[in-house]
Amino acid sequence: MRMVLTKKKKLTNVIILDAGHGGLVDGVYQTKGKRSPIWNNGSYYFEGVGNREIVKKLTYRLQKKGIEVFNSNDSQRDLPLYKRVKNINNEIKKNKSKKYIGVSVHSNGYSSNQANGWEVFVSKNSSQESKEMAKISERHFQEEFPKSKNRGIKKSNFYILKSTKCPFILTENFFHTNEKECRKILMTEEGQDKIVNFHFDFIMKYLNK
Repeated sequence: MRMVLTKKKKLTNVIILDAGHGGLVDGVYQTKGKRSPIWNNGSYYFEGVGNREIVKKLTYRLQKKGIEVFNSNDSQRDLPLYKRVKNINNEIKKNKSKKYIGVSVHSNGYSSNQANGWEVFVSKNSSQESKEMAKISERHFQEEFPKSKNRGIKKSNFYILKSTKCPFILTENFFHTNEKECRKILMTEEGQDKIVNFHFDFIMKYLNK
């Protein structure tokens, strides 16, 4: 009797994108704190609004490549983390034929306005896949921003990292409390596009590895 080998069906990749914090509802920022100071020229930056803009552009780039995207919070409200995680895990549970990876997009804040740079977080008990994705993201950040400080890969038990049922990382894209990084990167079209570029590049690299 001749044995027939069946080819294993390839899973569909889905990228989960999570824009940290809330946006604007009727012109009112939804997250206390999580914003820049008011700079000398009168400008300021809301982290949650910027995170959404980056996720929106990244979603467009990925979908243009035929990659499916799931948004953990498609509203402007500051959805509690447990609800975001519930949305994510329910999505994963009902789609067994798909393979999910997640990226939560943030910018950093600190009491010292001198704090600067980029970093990426994985959970303290992260999977090998999460660690690998973090390493790839770090390399692509350095390629896109060779003159910026790379603060490296860090471990934390952020709820969204430890509670989601798929490989997941969290990127802290510069400091909105640092005037130079905020005004020259986070608040400019060019700077945001560069952040989108390296996220897109590392996600594609991870999917094709």
